[in-house]
Amino acid sequence: MQRVPLPPIEPERSDDDLMRRAAEHDQAAYAVLVRRHQARVRAYCGRWCGSGVIGDDLAQECFVEVWQRRAAYVPQGKFKSYLFRIAANRCKNQQRSRQREQALYDAHSAGGAEPESQRLLANERRQRVQDGVAKLSEPQREAVLLRYSADLDYAEIASLLDVPEATARSRVFLGLIKLRRLLRTERP
Repeated sequence: MQRVPLPPIEPERSDDDLMRRAAEHDQAAYAVLVRRHQARVRAYCGRWCGSGVIGDDLAQECFVEVWQRRAAYVPQGKFKSYLFRIAANRCKNQQRSRQREQALYDAHSAGGAEPESQRLLANERRQRVQDGVAKLSEPQREAVLLRYSADLDYAEIASLLDVPEATARSRVFLGLIKLRRLLRTERP
């Protein structure tokens, strides 16, 4: 079967149009999608897991998964929600894996002192914010990160989390209040 060449890609095409083209093996259309969303997905994953390097790896995995599932994508104007649902799942899986590894490490080094590098990092503001975000409940942490790292609006967050928009707003609001309280009490 001979492939018919696709017309050139206009940068203003919708995400759904680009996914349709990607499903037809149009790598250029997929590249536009990646460029369009890469920075926000990387920021979201990096902040979720507290590491830019791990976040970059997770973001890459997200885009690989989107490419692999491109033919199954149902265009409904919700590509960002679809993409960030994949990212959230990758981040949660990575966090569970890291917790298991930490539990094993703790079991082997019970009673050991905290490494000097962790004490130094704890004094930096960015690390304090990441620590504070990690202390939020999972629903609040997810909503705050989607809002400020992924730059999604409340309607997109609500759709992604499958909750009413008022609940998404509430989770972000209450998460920010708790984060401010945590940052005030943990000043060096």
